[in-house]
Amino acid sequence: MESSSSSRPNREKMVKKVIWPAIRGRSCPICLKDLEAREAAVLTDCRHAYCVGCIRKWSGLKRNCPLCNAHFDSWFCDISLSSRTFYKERLSALNNNIADNTRNDDVQVGFSRIGHRHRRNNRRIRNELNSLSWQPRSLPWQRSFGRPGSVPLDVIAERKLQWRASIYSRRLRAVSSPSQNCREQNISGNIGAKERIVQRIGPWIRRELQAILGDPDPSVIVHVASSLFIASLENNNNVHSEQLNVEDEYIAPLRRFLDDRTSMFWHELRCFAESSLNMETYDAVVEYEQLG
Repeated sequence: MESSSSSRPNREKMVKKVIWPAIRGRSCPICLKDLEAREAAVLTDCRHAYCVGCIRKWSGLKRNCPLCNAHFDSWFCDISLSSRTFYKERLSALNNNIADNTRNDDVQVGFSRIGHRHRRNNRRIRNELNSLSWQPRSLPWQRSFGRPGSVPLDVIAERKLQWRASIYSRRLRAVSSPSQNCREQNISGNIGAKERIVQRIGPWIRRELQAILGDPDPSVIVHVASSLFIASLENNNNVHSEQLNVEDEYIAPLRRFLDDRTSMFWHELRCFAESSLNMETYDAVVEYEQLG
């Protein structure tokens, strides 16, 4: 691992303009935990951010960004916002046979630090790779809204809002992933589970309503839509919510606000809520088809 060799003003600018925007308010696309500066790694080429532990394990198998598939061989880590410092970790060459032999061979994941080299315990690394149950399936990158750090965050947000509005004007429909329904569960009586779901879908619903209605503050409807979705989940055990008469029961209160786009909104909400992805990753990989 090596310290940045650039001047202090340049390092501070790098943290402010590139590294911090890449991790601020974001979660790791692999484990979905909120990113903290000291535990984050920002890929030097594409500037996507991950937990350093997650991307280190991933790098033992592949050297392509899980989000955009761009090649990488280094990342920024040990980020300090207070002192505006960071380190650039360069990875040793990847053994092309690792992916096929991780269960049989010792794997070395090494990296250099100024003045000396740290050697990892081969057996520990092998065990980490063998237990890589979180490894996501390869999801093709469908779209980009601009690289964080290169494009202002408000510009990226506006591009995403326009994209969401176009989904409804063009009458497109999200294609459900075969792995969806993984988040469906019996949440009756589980207040903690309900709160976690509401916290996750709330920002998505708010943006969706802003795109549909052009209202910058649809807070009341966000609360209504969240409550109706939670109620639909609580009813999952008794009646399958895909049945039209049951679904109509939950979306009927939204029709006064969303009119003929109500069913489309509900479908989009279900697809996002039932996925295992955060908003940033979902935006990049979700596929669409034309409504009949």
